Amino acid sequence: MVKKSENLLALGMVCLIIALLFDMFGNSNIILDMVILLFIGIALFSNAGYLVKATSEKKKK
Repeated sequence: MVKKSENLLALGMVCLIIALLFDMFGNSNIILDMVILLFIGIALFSNAGYLVKATSEKKKK
């Protein structure tokens, strides 16, 4: 089974893949660039949350 903290890591990877697909297949305009930056921001914060939870679980053990 997948731990809840690993769901954050999976969310980050999915957001990066979506941002990459929008970048590859989308026309270049400001709205699409903002959407891409939004997905990259979600990926950064979810991966940072995963790192914080993973290190706090290691310290507890």
